[in-house]
Amino acid sequence: MSSQITLDCKGKQLRGVSPKIKESIASGKKIKLVNGSHIFGLASGLKSGEITIEGDTGDWLGMMNHGSRITVNGNAGDYAGDNAWEGEILIKGNAGNGIGLYSYGGSLVVHGNVGNGMGQMLKGGTIVVGGDVGDEVGMYMVGGTIIIGGNAGKDLGQTMIRGVIYIAGEAVSLGKNTKLEKMTKEDADYIASVSKKYGIKFKPGEFKKIVPLSERPFY
Repeated sequence: MSSQITLDCKGKQLRGVSPKIKESIASGKKIKLVNGSHIFGLASGLKSGEITIEGDTGDWLGMMNHGSRITVNGNAGDYAGDNAWEGEILIKGNAGNGIGLYSYGGSLVVHGNVGNGMGQMLKGGTIVVGGDVGDEVGMYMVGGTIIIGGNAGKDLGQTMIRGVIYIAGEAVSLGKNTKLEKMTKEDADYIASVSKKYGIKFKPGEFKKIVPLSERPFY
């Protein structure tokens, strides 16, 4: 019996695909999904399993991930990894707006570029982007780590309360309640380890570190 099963999503909706994903995970099989770009919420709410998606995906990929490892050999839409708790989502292309919203844990990695609003209200976990990001990334984040290998748009870290943002490029502007803090050897070592783990070519010496000016920004 093969340890991997291929599920073709062509002509199917989420309710027709999700039960097959869960059945395959329960039987211990790895899953390859094809033709799933039209489905919103693909591979969401899973507690385990290893899923590879060939091609692009729709919005809300891996929403409420609780421990699965999802790899996308293509691009993802908006809100990937929304409310994730554990596990990994690895996107080899680009991703849309609002990815990693409200995430409590796990890792969300995008090799390409990302749109606006990434990591807003981030509570924990790690978001890694190899390229550029849009506006208002990390707004109101209360924990976790964001690593940006390229440039950022306006209001990076707007009213962040806790957590840390590393950026190699430049931001159009930093948001309120942010400050630059000196990079340490531990910071550089951490970025180097992330670079090695996910195969993204970061140069740790190029990064700047952004932290909250105060943990009580509204007082």
